[in-house]
Amino acid sequence: MANLQQLQDDVLSWLNRRDCLGLLPGWTLMVETEISETLRARCQVVSAVQAIDAPYIALPSDFATMESIRDNTTGAMLELKDQWSPKGGGWNAPYTYFSGVYPSLYWQINPAAPCTAYRIVADCIEFLPHPLIPDPPDPAWVPQTVLMGYYQRPKPLLLPADTNPILENLYSVYLFGLCKMGAIWGLDDDRAQQMDAQYQQVVTRANLWKQQSDMSGAPLRSEMAVVF
Repeated sequence: MANLQQLQDDVLSWLNRRDCLGLLPGWTLMVETEISETLRARCQVVSAVQAIDAPYIALPSDFATMESIRDNTTGAMLELKDQWSPKGGGWNAPYTYFSGVYPSLYWQINPAAPCTAYRIVADCIEFLPHPLIPDPPDPAWVPQTVLMGYYQRPKPLLLPADTNPILENLYSVYLFGLCKMGAIWGLDDDRAQQMDAQYQQVVTRANLWKQQSDMSGAPLRSEMAVVF
C-alpha cells in the first residue's frame, strides 16, 4: 500500500536532491488543491443517502463536486438548476412549491411534493421545490431521501503512514504533481514542463472513466428530454 513516506522518497529520488525535504509538505498541499480542482476519477466517487428534511443541507466536508443525485425510491435523476431558476413552479405545475401564507392548504393540494431538482448554493445543496416540512412537527412525516454521489477531495497526507484512494490507485498523479513543484522550485523550466505534461496526461486518462463505462457493456441508449 502506497503511503506518504514512499511518495516522498520517490520524489527526492526523481529530483535527485535532498535539500528540499522540508518543502515537501507544502508541495503536497498545493498538489492536493490542484487534484481537487482537476481530477474526477472513479476512486474519488462516494455515495450517501440523504434525507431532504430542510431546503438547504450542508455539503459534506470532503465535497469536491457533484456526480449525481437520484431519488432513493424511484431512481429518477434530480435536475441541476441554474442560479436564476425560481424555487418552484406555478399552481398547475407538477410537484409545485407554494410559498404563500397558507402552507396547510398547499399540503392538502399536494402532500407528496417531492423535490425534483437541486443546485449548489455556497456550501449547501438547495433542493427544489423546497420541501414543505410540517409545522408543528408531525411524527408520522417521512422526508424524501436521495442517493447522492459526489467526488471527494483527497484526504490530506500528513503523517508518513498516511494514504488515500488517489495515492493508492493513481500514484503517478501525486508523483508527477510533486516533481512539477520541485522543478519549479529548482528553476528547471524544461523539467517543470515535462512533469506538468505527464501530470495532465494522467489526469485526463483518469477522468475518462465515466465515458468509457458508458460506452462499454450493453448498448447505450440516449433519450432526449422534450416537451410537446
